[in-house]
Amino acid sequence: MLKLTDKLHEEIKSHGAQAYPFEGCGLLLGRMENGTNVVEAIVPAANTWPVEGEKPVRFQISSDDMLKAEMEAMRRDLDVIGIFHSHPDHPPVASPRDLAWATWPGYSYIITQVWEGEPTYSQSWQLLADRSGFVEEMIVETGD
Repeated sequence: MLKLTDKLHEEIKSHGAQAYPFEGCGLLLGRMENGTNVVEAIVPAANTWPVEGEKPVRFQISSDDMLKAEMEAMRRDLDVIGIFHSHPDHPPVASPRDLAWATWPGYSYIITQVWEGEPTYSQSWQLLADRSGFVEEMIVETGD
């Protein structure tokens, strides 16, 4: 399960809309509590995928942005607990490409659909321990 505030979810959706028609991306900071990833902050990142024409279907977070997120998490006594990105004009379902690039079982991989520039809804996924696929996890939004 993934828990986050309505405000943080709106920030994730807004980042996806701003990145449109490219995939937007960033990191989730928080903690794991009783098997639930609880998001307390996000660190939006630039999509640094090197081929401009592929950015609508691919994203990359730079090593500098990864380090920035790790340092922010440490400063706030949190952990990096997941990654978010958007799917421009596609459902928020983890794709074979997402699976190929996913690295950390236990992370929440939240994907937001951005349709014609407008964010619609999100789904979250957990990478199986053997990295063979994803399972959908419930998103629970809490008040701000």
